[in-house]
Amino acid sequence: MRSAISILLFFFPIHFIFIKLKNLFYDNNLLRSAKINSTVISVGNISLGGSGKTPFTISLSNFLNKKGFSVGIVTRGYGRKNSSDDFLLDNHSWRECGDEALVIKNNISKSIPVYISKNKIYAAKELSKMGCDIIVLDDAFQHRKIFRDIDIVLLSPDELMHKNQKTFPYGLLREPFSNIDRADLIISTKANLYNGKNSAKSVLSLKTDFHDQLLCSMKNSKINIKEVSKMDSLLSICGIGKPESFHNSLKSLHIKPLKSLTYPDHHNFNKEDIDVLGSKIKKYGIKAIVCTEKDWVKLISFKDEIVVPIYAIRLNYSLNRDIEEAILRLL
Repeated sequence: MRSAISILLFFFPIHFIFIKLKNLFYDNNLLRSAKINSTVISVGNISLGGSGKTPFTISLSNFLNKKGFSVGIVTRGYGRKNSSDDFLLDNHSWRECGDEALVIKNNISKSIPVYISKNKIYAAKELSKMGCDIIVLDDAFQHRKIFRDIDIVLLSPDELMHKNQKTFPYGLLREPFSNIDRADLIISTKANLYNGKNSAKSVLSLKTDFHDQLLCSMKNSKINIKEVSKMDSLLSICGIGKPESFHNSLKSLHIKPLKSLTYPDHHNFNKEDIDVLGSKIKKYGIKAIVCTEKDWVKLISFKDEIVVPIYAIRLNYSLNRDIEEAILRLL
């Protein structure tokens, strides 16, 4: 079905007209964005994925929380089973709230509420009623129905190259690259995981850094990057928007998997997937699995069936001084 839609849009890109008209109407106040009684910060991108919105949302929210602001997060909970429900995230499973929402919850201050909803206006109003003076919208650059005080756009370094600035279905951008002019702040993420330099002077850079300690599926067990880098017979698993960034991360950490499995973004693992994993573990003598944190929150549901340890490299969720100062100036 998806391939058929892609082929149709390739020859009849009517969505270009929709994008153009939508932005034209909002830019000229023919359509008005709903205002919330709190400061709203949008974290978004113009690509179909892989620019690091979730890690940045975590970093930004923790930074503002430490500065004394009452922060709340709105995220749609992509890939969840109950997609029509709106709720405050508590002790929900990844099936109920989505993988990225769970990663956010696991890495933010306990004082930061997370509201799951496709309706960003409703969720933001609910958080505002709870006393949140700053609301961070995860993945909202294209969602112009809600007014934002600060628009932050994240770009992966490859998107700064002209040859990659093509809109879907001719490329991987959600909308024309020139639309980033709407942003108040543009940040290039994962700068150290790609070759080449940032040629855009107006773009701030955020390098990807990792905690030394990895997440581990085995209770009370601890392992660090150096120990994993010395292991052989590793199987890497990745289900994110741009898997090359994960593979580059492993390379930068000197972790060399024997075999690698790549899945679509937000892949929901099932029994059949775990059976395939089991056969590969047996066939290649795999001693451990290394994966992204987003995949880890799902794979640990099957830790009893997966007979080897599951490790996840964990991002160091922090902003650099230039980005912190730029955000504070905009508030």
